[in-house]
Amino acid sequence: MMMLNSIKGLRVARCVLEALAISLFFAGWMLGAQQPVPQVNAGIGSCTVDFTVSQGINQPLYNAEISVKIAYGLMGMKKMDLKVGTNSEGRARFVGLPEKVHKPPLAFVIRDKGLSKTVNYWPSVKCRARYSVVMGGR
Repeated sequence: MMMLNSIKGLRVARCVLEALAISLFFAGWMLGAQQPVPQVNAGIGSCTVDFTVSQGINQPLYNAEISVKIAYGLMGMKKMDLKVGTNSEGRARFVGLPEKVHKPPLAFVIRDKGLSKTVNYWPSVKCRARYSVVMGGR
């Protein structure tokens, strides 16, 4: 009788340990999984701009809107408006931007809940750029 209780106890303990191991595995997997970075492709060049938007230190801002108006080509006759929202990590990317634009810099406008900030970008100076923007204050 004592032997059966010991075996049952061991089986229960094993099941609990297996469940705990599986839970920890999935918790670690979920924490380590990065969200895909939303991006918009202008398709007119090789330049890239990455943004990380937050509302404070270690507080990524979800769905902040980033927009830019691009005038390019001969005398800036070609125009394009691009817009993308940030993911849950506060990240967004613009790809395929031209190296030469009409009347640089490009002005990226970041908007969230009535606040806005502008980031100026000179593609001919730095084709691949990264910006961290903190949306706080007015």
